[in-house]
Amino acid sequence: MKNTTQFSEENPTTHNAEATPWKRDRLNNYQDLVLKPEFAERKLRFQTGETWMRLLPAFKQSVHGWMLGVHALEFEGGRCAHPRTLTRNAKSAFDHAYAWSLTNKPDSLFSKANKNGVRLLTNPLGVFWALIEEERKTVARLFVGSAYDGSRGGTPGLAWQVWHLTQQKDENDKLIANPAHPDEGVLICITKTQAAGAKYPSYRLQLGRQKAPIADSIAKMAPEEFDALVPLEETIRVLTPDEDWECLAKVMSPETAGFIKNSVVK
Repeated sequence: MKNTTQFSEENPTTHNAEATPWKRDRLNNYQDLVLKPEFAERKLRFQTGETWMRLLPAFKQSVHGWMLGVHALEFEGGRCAHPRTLTRNAKSAFDHAYAWSLTNKPDSLFSKANKNGVRLLTNPLGVFWALIEEERKTVARLFVGSAYDGSRGGTPGLAWQVWHLTQQKDENDKLIANPAHPDEGVLICITKTQAAGAKYPSYRLQLGRQKAPIADSIAKMAPEEFDALVPLEETIRVLTPDEDWECLAKVMSPETAGFIKNSVVK
């Protein structure tokens, strides 16, 4: 009987000189459901070193400005946007679960005294369009980052740092620069570094010194890049009610989530 075993033509370890059988990249199965699928591939991922970017001014029909504040819900293996991100006073399955838990099982909720408790409250994210250069071409990318302000200790999120940078004033109480202004805006540089042995990278931000009219950046864009630009509200994924409850079942036991759902959905 002929042996039909097939082998790879190359050694995968040759792709990375530092790779060993005990040190391999983990598969990224994280479900980031904040952006719609058609925009998820445009999420900005910083490489080590400098990234110069031009903030896209707000669209006239947008009510949220150049940065959209997202209320993010975390679940095991991913995150999604709370519906009140786009609709005021909208409810999520997580809200119903929090109210039920607060009444029936308050000790099950996360707190300073209960680090292993269930997390049902939102975390702030900032989303905005950034025009950057890749291979000498101007492309449109969506920045999605933490907007934590550092009030509870630790380092503020990168989205908050960008926002803070755009709000800095001089000794006369005037804005040093307005990076999101169509004509007067300047570039922002984010430098990413990661020290050997460090678990997380660090970022340094600075403002450019020369005006960078948005029209100049747009003129360098390919048609498909320009056509991708839409108001930020149109980039956010709104989960269906069933998807919302499915995400909740990844935070608490599916049985409890199902019980709460049956008590709410009539």
